[in-house]
Amino acid sequence: MTGDLQIADFLERLSAATPTPGGGSAAALTASVAASLVAMVAALTLSSKKSKEQEGPELAAQMGAILEEARQLRDRLLVLTETDAAAFERVMAAYKLPKASEAERAQRERAIQAALKRATEIPYEVALCARRVLELAEIVALKGLKSALSDVSAGVYLAEAALQAALLNVEINLKSIKDEGLVRRYGQLGRELSEWAVARRASLILRKEDAEGENGVK
Repeated sequence: MTGDLQIADFLERLSAATPTPGGGSAAALTASVAASLVAMVAALTLSSKKSKEQEGPELAAQMGAILEEARQLRDRLLVLTETDAAAFERVMAAYKLPKASEAERAQRERAIQAALKRATEIPYEVALCARRVLELAEIVALKGLKSALSDVSAGVYLAEAALQAALLNVEINLKSIKDEGLVRRYGQLGRELSEWAVARRASLILRKEDAEGENGVK
């Protein structure tokens, strides 16, 4: 986890009777696990003698680049795990601002809207990171070490689940945002991203099943 935060500590906080961390943070953590699985299979492919002999330096360069990017995504998603919680805490703080006078109500509303927009941006970034994990997983599934195909598939399922969970948080925040243009834009982007992820996951899993059939895996 980020800084000194350990997974056990995070899960303890997640299971507590507090609003944060919540689903957005859980989505980010799940996506980071998916990125780690993609990185693992890329690293295994790089270290495989058989892959080196059959594919040569081109595959090594590709897997090396994927390994580096997957690790970067993992680290960014761990940061977003905490950032998402902090963003929602700002939303809650904004709702607690005083509203006795007209000026206070106006200031409070501005603070709420600004905090909601930020709390929407974070899970959307999580969804975009998860999308990239799926894209990398596709390459690894096609060209990576076949004996680790189940690990890539696990990463695919986790990345797609994280993406959908992150978009749920986007959708929830949009219901309270008054900027109609922003709501339409994020709504459309979210729907397109969700549909893309469903199709991509289905395609990758079908390829896994085909590969297993070719290799005689039951």
